[in-house]
Amino acid sequence: MSNKQQSKRNSRKSVIRSFEDQIDLARLDYARRTKPGKDVAKVMGLVFAAVVYLAGFGLAFYSRTQGMIDDDVLNKISWIFMIPASVVGLLAYLITSNRREFPIREDIRAHVTDFEGEDGYLWRYEPILSQMELKKIDIEWLVVSSRENRLVEMAPEDICATIRALYEALQGDSSLASAAAIAQIEQNLDATAEAA
Repeated sequence: MSNKQQSKRNSRKSVIRSFEDQIDLARLDYARRTKPGKDVAKVMGLVFAAVVYLAGFGLAFYSRTQGMIDDDVLNKISWIFMIPASVVGLLAYLITSNRREFPIREDIRAHVTDFEGEDGYLWRYEPILSQMELKKIDIEWLVVSSRENRLVEMAPEDICATIRALYEALQGDSSLASAAAIAQIEQNLDATAEAA
């Protein structure tokens, strides 16, 4: 019985080792890598919104001091200028955020292309993937895309979320990573290694 238990542990360790050798998890930590860019984008959006609002309010205040408008019009203008300032700030945030995320997304796509290779890689973990339920991620499409070498078409943040969830399932004592699933994955990995 202990040999069988030892064999299960070795199989799991072998599958995890293969996973870690193939995939750089630090490179696929999308949330951690994009957080500094999102923070800078928020500041940029705020700066642009403040500039637009202060320019509009400044013109209205100058007009009031020159006697062109009264206090009621100044109050209305100060509220009305919040709309264009908010729109400009939002646009500045979106543009800055996308420009900062683009190189990260391309790096993730390059890494996916590397580890997928010509024959695909993630489909080999189908026994676990098919049991996983992740929000907004079509696991069935992911497996088929991996087999057909089209996984890079998937959104990088979805790929990262799937790979992290798969790694956690492999590491933990989850019912997803049963002995039968691990054995099937090991068989998939060995069949590919023999074909190469």
